[in-house]
Amino acid sequence: MSVLDAFFTKLWQQYSVISPQAVDIHQLFQRRGEELVNDHVAFRTFADSHIGIDILEDEVLALGYRHLDSYQFDVKKLDARCYVHNNSPTKIFISELRWQSLSDASQVIIQDIIEQTKATLKSPLLEQSSRGLSPLLSAGRLWQLPSYADYQTLASESEYAAWLSVWGLRANHFTIFVNHLKSTPELTDVVALLQQQGYQLNEAGGVIKGAPSDLLIQASTMADTCIVNFNDAGEQAISSCYYEFAQRFNQENGELYQGFVPLSADKIFESTNMKSILGSTTPDNEN
Repeated sequence: MSVLDAFFTKLWQQYSVISPQAVDIHQLFQRRGEELVNDHVAFRTFADSHIGIDILEDEVLALGYRHLDSYQFDVKKLDARCYVHNNSPTKIFISELRWQSLSDASQVIIQDIIEQTKATLKSPLLEQSSRGLSPLLSAGRLWQLPSYADYQTLASESEYAAWLSVWGLRANHFTIFVNHLKSTPELTDVVALLQQQGYQLNEAGGVIKGAPSDLLIQASTMADTCIVNFNDAGEQAISSCYYEFAQRFNQENGELYQGFVPLSADKIFESTNMKSILGSTTPDNEN
């Protein structure tokens, strides 16, 4: 197994543990005779920290990726970068939270997380492995589980921050590359199949986000939920990970568009929003 294959295998193993619906959907398409191709994986992190994009980028570049483009999401207080690989169809998308733009209460919580991370990273257990794998991108939570009260404080302002405080560094989602499907070659076909099977899809900005003129259209499930045992509140259900579906279109030069559409990606972020997962009719546009 190549270093790149081992990297994605580990990510999928982590992801599938807390995203059982993704495994079910994966198997659904396999039973239809499909050989699934992954379009991209995405990661969340904190800016101005020892796990910021500038740090994680070194590991991505070491895997043979190159930077393609950068994006900003001002409402959600995020910056992001996309990376592509000459020998892999799987893009890597990393976003980071401008946490110093949050309230004082949230900043105190995140500052503590960052200080814990700094201490953890001094551990020899996280040194670069001899096989050249990227430990940080699959390191999980490098800090203690926050209290449920702190989780709720973060969630009230930034669902992104709350999610990251619990799950840490791991693939936030995998993405089926719809262009490679034979039985459902259009995203509309994929959406119809998933709805027929009863999966809850992200409706923020419409189930299908973007238009062919954007050169990329996307859809996603709402995230699974997992029970997490908080010291101060016992077992609580929180969002985990989701599965995405992307269809790309040719540019004028005849090559498939490889980047992302900020307006669509902004809505995809809401796939882990607990209010939407629980059926809230009030869209949360602030996190």
